[in-house]
Amino acid sequence: MTDNNQPSASFAINVLTITATFPSLIQPWLINQLVQIIKNGGLNKILARRAELTVYSSDVDSYNLIECSQLVPEDRSGLLKNLFSGFASATGIKTFFYGIKAYKNVLFSQEFTLKEKIYSLFLIPNFWLGEIDVIHSHSEMAGNKFLPLVWAAKKPFVITFHGLPPAGVVPITATQRKRYTDMSSVILVNTEFAKTQYMSLGVDGGKIRILPQGINLNDFPFKVRPFPAGEINVLTVGRFHPDKGQKYALTAVATMIKQGANLRYRMVGNGPDRVVLEELSKELGIEEKVDFYSGLTDEELRAIYAGSHIFILPSLKSEDGFHEETQGVVLQEAQAAGLITIATNTGGIPECIDNGVSGFLVDDRSADAIAEALQLVIDKKQQWDVIQTAGRAWVEENYDIDVIGRKINTLYKELVDNK
Repeated sequence: MTDNNQPSASFAINVLTITATFPSLIQPWLINQLVQIIKNGGLNKILARRAELTVYSSDVDSYNLIECSQLVPEDRSGLLKNLFSGFASATGIKTFFYGIKAYKNVLFSQEFTLKEKIYSLFLIPNFWLGEIDVIHSHSEMAGNKFLPLVWAAKKPFVITFHGLPPAGVVPITATQRKRYTDMSSVILVNTEFAKTQYMSLGVDGGKIRILPQGINLNDFPFKVRPFPAGEINVLTVGRFHPDKGQKYALTAVATMIKQGANLRYRMVGNGPDRVVLEELSKELGIEEKVDFYSGLTDEELRAIYAGSHIFILPSLKSEDGFHEETQGVVLQEAQAAGLITIATNTGGIPECIDNGVSGFLVDDRSADAIAEALQLVIDKKQQWDVIQTAGRAWVEENYDIDVIGRKINTLYKELVDNK
């Protein structure tokens, strides 16, 4: 295999990325950003607390990203093994003693508890402090866990806020968040909604910059889809979870089918609600018209996009102040491929659709509203090519990962130059 994780530009930015899970099938935006670091001349180091190694993006292997990633153990024996692994090679010894030199400041700091100091001591072999220029955290939980070493590194610290965790996942405390964000150089968010949400939690808005998560347009080739003579293939992609609102879309599709629409509904995702939705499709009497998919490869998912006509993202508004969709990258994927999109007017989604031009917004928690939008799209069958072309143009203008990647690389350079 060729080594694609090599610099290709004269100014190389080496980035240590912190994330909760790597690799992960549900984080294509993170893979895209890591690839952009390489394409812009930099090198990757990746720290994660978990891994999903069954199915993941092919770019992970193409760019050798697993080779430059490391899982951080949580148990005591794993931490001890991790610490002593630093003495297994000359490079490891160098990394360890460089880390110890930087880490001594943590020991005398009042910023961290004794427990945090001891835990971080065992992680020193994971922090390539002598090789990195920027640290970029994509997870409040993981970033807070590694924060003593981030502080010790004295490198520019970038945070990307992707939204609050879903219900059932305990967030970090307000005190932890303040410490985490106060140490950052820049905070990136993908929409105005995400900025407002983070500021409502007490985060300094002066540090926040809005930069959408991008997609690789080459992965989603555009084609005009004429109104089909047979079935209209409707698609939803997203975690099977109550906050995604799939039950409302499923009910809307059932309503349309009972009214005579020739629809087939494809539901793609992973998560605890798949069984619930399968049972609902049976209760609605449309199980023969609904296909469920989980654990798809990139190629399999793109083939489903290519064979679909309408895309529904039925995410819900938060009722408890927790998770709410900040962007919905699957919307950009669908529009790029040429699907006509229907999405709920929640979170940052309205910023991601040119309503009435490249897609259609509806109220959340309303199967009737989704059904009405489906009927509207069917009634506009003579205009499908215009809507589809507008959707692709919208994504090209706002979400091209090559453009966004260059912007992030420019930001990295500014932070290094001004350090």
